[in-house]
Amino acid sequence: MADMSSLAHPYANAVFALAKSQNNIDDWLSNLSDLSNVVKSKGFHNLIGNPRIAASDIIETLVSFVNRPNKLLTNFLITLQENNRLTLLNDVFILFERMAADEQNTSKAVILSAFPMSEEDKTDFERLLSKKFGRKITASVEVQTELIGGIKILINDTVIDASVKGSLSKMAARIIQ
Repeated sequence: MADMSSLAHPYANAVFALAKSQNNIDDWLSNLSDLSNVVKSKGFHNLIGNPRIAASDIIETLVSFVNRPNKLLTNFLITLQENNRLTLLNDVFILFERMAADEQNTSKAVILSAFPMSEEDKTDFERLLSKKFGRKITASVEVQTELIGGIKILINDTVIDASVKGSLSKMAARIIQ
């Protein structure tokens, strides 16, 4: 059986092409983000799995969670529902978000820090990372005290580990060899 991400690709590609052709990538990104949050909620599977709830009511309920609803979004949800693929909404969002970031030459970074970071330091890191990667980087900061000191940066598939914990792990690996 194919994994969910591969099943989501055709839907994400179609929606992205549509959004791009209509120059409303940001609206679709917002809507898919809203729907992704709904899919992750506990009640979602109860909603779509309940035989007493009409298909049209399920779509209406999903659309009610969206900040910028439109007819194309409703049609997209109907298509997903007809193909028993509403559970793919989170995967579609993730894929769409990556395509939008590539189109807009942006990336999101997560900075894991042993200590809280000031907004100024975060902005400095965003600027340095933007220069290094040649695209606009926006970062969020998460405090992880187990790093002991330093930082660890996650950008797409890239990990930059400048943490004390990472250094100690590398040192231990060299000693064991």
